[in-house]
Amino acid sequence: MRTYLLRRFPSFLLTLFLISLVTFVVVQVVPGDPAQLILGTEAPPEALAELRAQLGLDRPLPLQYLSWLSGVLRGNLGVSLRHGRPVAALIAGRLPVTLSLAFLSLILAVFLALPLGILAAVRQRSALDYGVLVFAQAGLALPSFWIGILLILLFALSWRWLPSGGYVPWGQSLLGALRTLAMPVLALGLPMAGVLARLVRASMLEELTRDHIRTARAKGLSEAQVILRHALKNALIPTVTVLGLQLGFLLGGSIVVEQVFALPGLGRLVLFAINNRDLPLIQGLVLFIAALVVVINFLVDLAYAWLDPRISLENK
Repeated sequence: MRTYLLRRFPSFLLTLFLISLVTFVVVQVVPGDPAQLILGTEAPPEALAELRAQLGLDRPLPLQYLSWLSGVLRGNLGVSLRHGRPVAALIAGRLPVTLSLAFLSLILAVFLALPLGILAAVRQRSALDYGVLVFAQAGLALPSFWIGILLILLFALSWRWLPSGGYVPWGQSLLGALRTLAMPVLALGLPMAGVLARLVRASMLEELTRDHIRTARAKGLSEAQVILRHALKNALIPTVTVLGLQLGFLLGGSIVVEQVFALPGLGRLVLFAINNRDLPLIQGLVLFIAALVVVINFLVDLAYAWLDPRISLENK
């Protein structure tokens, strides 16, 4: 495992560097002048030139990139043009909301998908199997924001069990945080559970036909031991891949759900930064979210080596 980790780490660092470069270049080619957005369209040219010099926008792009990258390496992502606060502080303030939403949605999806996928595979062509397939198809077809709107109509407006939006920090009230996150978690977790349940079912069906499963049964092992100890571990490898991709999507792609439920997370901050062309904030957010996705994919690679030791042996 240590050798496998050392072999993967350089590519991890190279990926982060390329992400920083692409992020900087893409943000620079977006039309619009940050100085003009700050001072307004009626600002005199002298004031615009002075502000560009203060922001470092009058320097060549390579020097701007190196200056920004050196700050990133020191943990300084710049200062937001609109908020006037460090980008790192803004991200840190919004991160608990998005992380809570993402990980709770992931936990819900896994706890639903694993048993449903396993039972559907074991009882293939039964009523349960067809029910899981319908659930999975609904997860693929129904968008999260539409599910969120239905949940608001049902639980907030009709039954008045849950608040329709907003966020209560965990430190302020545990129950309040759970109440404000319940519907967003359902809106994101249920579609993901459908996708994962279908994948677990397909992987289990393939594993249950392999020779080592027949051998395990011939040895007299119970059906539960055959399924949980021998079939499930191998079936989890493609599931872990999709799980990592889904978690990356949750961290960076929950903008619409955060808008629907008025959650002050990273998604709404991204939308604010884009609408106001806050370059330092856009660069910091994109780099941070992309780095999180890369870290998740790196952890997924390590999970491969844990689930199947042959992977780490092949990379020695």
